[in-house]
Amino acid sequence: MLQLFGIKSGPVAAALLLLAVLIGGIVAVRKAFADRPNMSRRARWLSVAVLGGFLVACTTLVIVFQPHPPPPELLRLPGAQDVAVVGFEGVGAGQDQRVLDDVSEVFTTDLMKDQLPEGSRAYDYARVTSPPLEVLGKAGQDQQELDDWTNGFVERTNAGIVIGGLVTTDSAGQTGLRPAVYVRAAQVDDAPELAGWYLSGQIRLDQDWSSDTGRRHVITELVRRTRGLADFTHALDLWRNGKVNDAKQVLDQLLPSGAVAVRQDGAEFVTPDLVRLFHGHALEQVAIGLPAAQRKPYLEAALADYQAIDPNGRIGLRARLSLAGAQYQLALGPSPSCRPGTVDTKALSASSTELRRLSVEGLFSDVGRLRASVNLAQVEQCRVTAQIVPDDGIIDQALQRVRSAKGGRAVKDLQALAASVAAVHAFERGDSVAAISYIKEAIRGERGFARRGLWQALAASWEFQRGDTTSGCRDMQDSLDQLGNAQGKGAITSQRYEEIENSLQQEAKAAGARCPRVSPGG
Repeated sequence: MLQLFGIKSGPVAAALLLLAVLIGGIVAVRKAFADRPNMSRRARWLSVAVLGGFLVACTTLVIVFQPHPPPPELLRLPGAQDVAVVGFEGVGAGQDQRVLDDVSEVFTTDLMKDQLPEGSRAYDYARVTSPPLEVLGKAGQDQQELDDWTNGFVERTNAGIVIGGLVTTDSAGQTGLRPAVYVRAAQVDDAPELAGWYLSGQIRLDQDWSSDTGRRHVITELVRRTRGLADFTHALDLWRNGKVNDAKQVLDQLLPSGAVAVRQDGAEFVTPDLVRLFHGHALEQVAIGLPAAQRKPYLEAALADYQAIDPNGRIGLRARLSLAGAQYQLALGPSPSCRPGTVDTKALSASSTELRRLSVEGLFSDVGRLRASVNLAQVEQCRVTAQIVPDDGIIDQALQRVRSAKGGRAVKDLQALAASVAAVHAFERGDSVAAISYIKEAIRGERGFARRGLWQALAASWEFQRGDTTSGCRDMQDSLDQLGNAQGKGAITSQRYEEIENSLQQEAKAAGARCPRVSPGG
């Protein structure tokens, strides 16, 4: 109703409308009683008050309970790596939001011109939404409003990447834009503490937005940074889905020495430390897919990535956790059995000490502490098997901490890993029944081809040792089917596949079983 008169809905407009209705109602009531001379003055004013009060109540109800318009429809993006541009927010005086929306539109259009990975798209939401980005530029500011807005926006649009920015103009009239990017938790489920909004270095205009050359400079720089971010997100998607060699190749190009240099000045959406962290993860995954004797160079390269990360930065704790894990893998040597005399005792001890610290580090995320706990259980189990230390209960304590935790997908993945460690722990204590039960639990919670296939191979091996050839052959076939899919993605090599298959066939033969061979991928 208010809009019909060009009045914007709000408390002031509602009050004005209520006052107008009230005055009009009182005048009308007084006129209605003007021709009734027999009515006393007191009765006349009492009638006016009653009818006026009725009008006030009715008008208030109409205004308060008028239906609110639904939020604007937001286009839902179909791709997992599509880019949502939410516009640039002017901070302080001298900002023309129409101009900033124009810049957002041109930036989005340029992104679509072959600047994104194949299959990805960008869409401009600047004119239909308004995120409260201003809190990003204020130290110590509560970001709950922004977090709530972002969660709702991502849920409605399915955006893989969200980009916005803050625009300021200094006292001399020079304008600068600080781009902001939102990293979704689903993209870094291995390290959810990395999720959230990031502000990158400022892009300055030599004059202001009235210069076409100045606008073009800002937009070109924005496109360049976004392309690096899109490549990084693509690499994470490859890594999470087992295409570890492809992920490594993309991340190779994002390292500081690569073709697309990642600068150290904070100007990029993706910092060098973040690239190094996941480059190290990819190297470790490549190593796991190789025969044990070929892993060392990749693990050493992963170690170098983690050591190059600033320990006091945002991902410093995550880097320390990864460093301890890589040290553990290297300490196992070329024959990773943890048998006495086969491991690097000092390296295992150093890894254990660091993981103990991280498992109780108050500044670390809940998931980070849980990962440190399950990794600590792995290392301690190896030290017990190698007869370096006695079983003092720390393994069971660490595993119980993880297995009783509550949480989402990241916690469930860690619980599957914890079940696999519990399986090895039980087997080393001579309880093969419990070991098989635990490893089956781990398999039920694991989604990845390579790890699931390796755990099923372990189950088959233990079943053959128990003489359960029927279950052993079934798990062997399931294992090789999973590993065949992993090989098809490049997560393990054909040599590694054949190594596992031949080992299981020999165990089956020793158990008196004839298991059919399974072709990779089928």
